[in-house]
Amino acid sequence: MNRREHLQKLILRRLLLYGRATRPELVALTGRRAATVFEAIDALKAASLVIEPERRGKKTGRRAPELECNRNCGCFLGIELRADAVIGVVTDSCGDTLEQYETRLDPTLLPPEYLRGEIGKSIAELRQRIGDKWELMRGVGFAAPEADDLPECGTVVSGEWLTNECALPVGVWPRRMAKTRMEYISRLPDAPESLFHLDTDGGIGGGFIKCGRIFVGSSGHGMEIGHVVVDRNGPLCSCGSRGCLETVAGRRGILDMVRAELRRGADTELDGKDLSIRRLVECSHRDQTARMIATRVSESIGSALATVVTLLNPSLIVLSGELTGLGDLLLETVRETIADCCLSGAVRKLKLEISALESGDTARGVAMMIRDRVWGIDGWRTWEGDDPGVSI
Repeated sequence: MNRREHLQKLILRRLLLYGRATRPELVALTGRRAATVFEAIDALKAASLVIEPERRGKKTGRRAPELECNRNCGCFLGIELRADAVIGVVTDSCGDTLEQYETRLDPTLLPPEYLRGEIGKSIAELRQRIGDKWELMRGVGFAAPEADDLPECGTVVSGEWLTNECALPVGVWPRRMAKTRMEYISRLPDAPESLFHLDTDGGIGGGFIKCGRIFVGSSGHGMEIGHVVVDRNGPLCSCGSRGCLETVAGRRGILDMVRAELRRGADTELDGKDLSIRRLVECSHRDQTARMIATRVSESIGSALATVVTLLNPSLIVLSGELTGLGDLLLETVRETIADCCLSGAVRKLKLEISALESGDTARGVAMMIRDRVWGIDGWRTWEGDDPGVSI
């Protein structure tokens, strides 16, 4: 890639991440000669990737017109597979949702063939809904479930299968990586220096971003917070250890605690007919047994996050998933547990938040990720063009 193409990609990346900018602003940001920047902008306009209000003379006495990405130059499809649903989103080039479709899954039917069938139906439905705009479709992103979310089904979707299904470029990413990325992007331009995301949907997992880079580890298995040991004498985990956070705060661990309390004859609204995290969350606001279990779960999450804070010292921790319905009980218990276990300097400015992402945002996130890959701008986060690594 030559320097001219490099500059074009950096300008396009900047407009997609931060919105509109004037030519003088882009000159100041890049530190390049105005003529060089203007040439790159004109090339992006000629390719219909960028639009700009008509320029009327060199000196109008008004603020320079703002450039922006041409939202009508392409569409992108994102699919998220969860333990309970398939969520599909079609976005425009700027990442805004054009259509969304969600289908609930039958928890008793989770073999790969069934799941692929439901994904295929979702794609067909979205294709029908957007009609002629499907001709603008440029790529498909897929948010793949982790093993803890759908342990029975193995590898459900491969890039090859989706390519055959859609006849388009395909990208497959871990679901929690995509979700963590969206937590960061949703906070731009004021995103924190570092963000740790803990997800409680299905299994327990996490993601970490620092200065715009997602940390995945040398073999892609970093941030497995669900397998941080919080009770050495606890239940056996699927990984072979005992007392992993997953065995306590994951769906199965929570339901095991509920069943144990029912066997003890606890006076509680919880019963064996509706054993779900949603039911536990609902009852925790008025039922002593449910609140006790919820507190125990929150303390375990806080204990695991204390390890994260000690090692990574993040600026912000974001919690997502069904357990966030516990609200202040979860936040305050986690906050107190972290404070008890960590150095005061590590927690003094630490922020804890519950995710504000909506149901389709992870699918929207992978649509944006395949867009960036198709346009060759994934990983470009600095004006110097350093090693992109796994950047947002």
